[in-house]
Parts: sequence; C-alpha cells; structure tokens
Amino acid sequence: MNFLKRYSLLTSTFVASMAVFPILNSFAKVNEKSDSDLDPRAIMLQVNNTNRQSFDSAIVKIQLSTCRYAVSEGRMGCREEPRVTVLEAGEKKYGDKNEDSRTITVVLEPVSDKGVGMLTYQYFEPDKDNDVWLYLSVLGKVKRLVSSEGGGEDGGSFFGTEFCVDDVALRKVYDYKYEFLREDNYKGNDVWVIESIPNEARSKKTSYGRLVTWVDKERSIPLKVNMYNKYGKLYKQHLYQQYELTHGVWISKKQTMNNVISRRVTTVNNLFVAYNKSVSDEFLTQRSLTDYAFREKQLADLRAFYE
Repeated sequence: MNFLKRYSLLTSTFVASMAVFPILNSFAKVNEKSDSDLDPRAIMLQVNNTNRQSFDSAIVKIQLSTCRYAVSEGRMGCREEPRVTVLEAGEKKYGDKNEDSRTITVVLEPVSDKGVGMLTYQYFEPDKDNDVWLYLSVLGKVKRLVSSEGGGEDGGSFFGTEFCVDDVALRKVYDYKYEFLREDNYKGNDVWVIESIPNEARSKKTSYGRLVTWVDKERSIPLKVNMYNKYGKLYKQHLYQQYELTHGVWISKKQTMNNVISRRVTTVNNLFVAYNKSVSDEFLTQRSLTDYAFREKQLADLRAFYE
C-alpha cells in the first residue's frame, strides 16, 4: 500500500475526540456511581462526561500493531509480520466542563512515515462539526478535512489500522438513540449493556448500523464494544484491556480492534503517559505540524513528564 493511499484515510468524515486513539478515550476519573435509573442515554452521557472530566491535559505515546490473523485451537495469531506504528500525541481540554478539546498526533515510526501529523479540534455541540487538519510530510502540505461530507466511511482507516478515524472519537451522545438491553457480568465486572443506533444524520457518515457497549457500572468506563454493519452482521469488536488506575485516571493499557470480516486485528499498547501538565495553546496549532524544530522543542519539554 503506497503512502498516499494509506493516508488518504480522512477524505470524508472525521468525528474525533482526541485523535489520540481510544487509549486516551478510555480514561475515566474515579467517582461515585451515578443513579441513571437505567436510562440508556443517561448511562452513555455519564461515560462521556466521566471521560471529559478525567483530566485537563495529557501527553501520550502509543504503539499500534496490525496484522492478518488466523485462529488455531481457540487462539488468535498473526499470519504475517505485523505492521507497527508509533504515535505521540498531546491533548488539552477547553471550556468550563472540559467539553471541547484540541489534540495533535504525530507519527514517530516507521521512519518512512515519520512526521505525518493530525491536528483535531473537537466540539461538544451536536450540530458543530469537528475541525481536522492532516499533514503529509512527503508533500509538505497541510490539508483541512471536512467532516460533513458524509460517505459512510467513518473517516477511513486511522493510520492504516483496523480502527477507523471515528473509532478513536469520543462519540457525540446526541448522534445516537439508545436502548437498554440488560444488566450482565463481564469478566467479573457488573455491567450495563447498551445498544446505540445512529440517527439519520449520523447514519450517512458511518458504516455501522448499531453499536453494543458493555459499560462498567462502578467506573463508567467501556469494557467492550461490538460493532455491527448495516446488514446486522458483526463487523468489528473493540476490547479495552488491562485497566490501571494512575493519578485518579483509569487507563486501558492495551486495546484491540478485531475486524471479524477481514480477519485483521490491531493491538494498541500504551507506552508512556502524563496528565495535567502544561500543554501550550500554541503547540496545538498547524505550526506544530509543519515546523519540526518547534514541535520537537514542545515535545521535549512534555516528555520530561513521562512515567
């Protein structure tokens, strides 16, 4: 797959919360369990709010590994050498309730793609499209991407992985209608199982016909999401694994996105992270996409906080 094809990933929709991947989207601050009265929208709004209020800023380094797989004796294994991509991202929340955010994400590895970057401004308002700019280092140009064009592609592949761009998003609650399916227990955790169906406007921008989410009752964090296509067939399964509590924030140290149709899987590993450090507004601008020296100076200051 050539460079331009692999990174034409964003030609239609982009609804990204942090563009840092679900590794950041999976953070949640420890708090009291809210009484949702089993209202499914209230449950999903709590998941959304918990994430937004978990931290004010973050710097993270993650590794994505993607391969075709086979299942033997009940175990999944790669059939080929995985393609590994390492990303570094910085994020900052805005507004009284941290409802908006700005994020910059840059490719560190492989060397052939180093410097490819993405800048996203996410807005909580349901009718306001997020802004996203993509920088292709081989072309030396920044392209503004329009999220309202539709196309049903979920923004395309996120850096060549089985995650779509919209899969890395903090989904807008009011883009969906919800149904409470059941209470359950998932790997020792009491959960609510919630079905999300995109509304008419959202349906034009997604290949998913519905989502089913297993929500941890106590922590208001997602543990698993099954994604079905518009024919009702299971399409992908997103697993959040190895949650750890760090400075009051739940971190999913490992996540997988399994495309059960193409039989390709992407694994995400959290390498380093730091929260609530001083991330400058100037860093979260297009200058950081195009000005290597400026970006590296900003990142060097932030890397000192890695744990």
